[in-house]
Amino acid sequence: MDDIRVKEDELFSRWRKERGYQYFVKDGVFCPEQWLKETLKITFVMKEANWRGEDADMREWVLGETSATYWKTWNNIARWTKAILEGGEYPRYVSKKSKTYWLGRASFINLKKVGGGSAADNGEIREYAINDARYILEQLNLYKPDIIICCGRGNGKNADLLYENILPEESLTVWQPPIKGYNYFYTKFPEKENKTPVLSFYHPQRIARHETFEKWYSDMVEISQIILSPGL
Repeated sequence: MDDIRVKEDELFSRWRKERGYQYFVKDGVFCPEQWLKETLKITFVMKEANWRGEDADMREWVLGETSATYWKTWNNIARWTKAILEGGEYPRYVSKKSKTYWLGRASFINLKKVGGGSAADNGEIREYAINDARYILEQLNLYKPDIIICCGRGNGKNADLLYENILPEESLTVWQPPIKGYNYFYTKFPEKENKTPVLSFYHPQRIARHETFEKWYSDMVEISQIILSPGL
């Protein structure tokens, strides 16, 4: 796990070459040194980067000053990481320092590694997810996360794509009874003792007021505690 960045880059290079992609947007672990120390590993799953027609390394970009354009997305991802790992009160204000700290304790993947526009095409995302399924699974196997948060609950949900097209059928449980309206299931990664819950949650870029974000934060605290119960 200490050479996770090397493993990511090797996978991405092979992925891009074998699929013949002209452009490729890298994602994954923000801070390899911190990731190594984490006893509870979180992976967020999103659709694509708003990055059309060029290469990018979002692992570095998100933590840089230029990421201020998409502050809502990454502030909420930082909040949800805190909700899972620490709980406590909703952090209304997210400083650059706290964002860097919390994001450094998580990982994220886009199902479509070729950047798109501001609005994702669900049919296109599904096509990429199916065609790249073995690579996406290989990336998830690098992390063997203890919990997966799928961002987006509308049509073409990321959780459905993982369940139906990417994760091995033999590793899956049935969908569990929803908690507070949130759907989830469990999967099993090789060489990992406990099952990993996969939760279908809101998209962090969704337009909403702080009162809504605070409710989501509270929901994440409560739900993650339930679905991460020991022995599952």
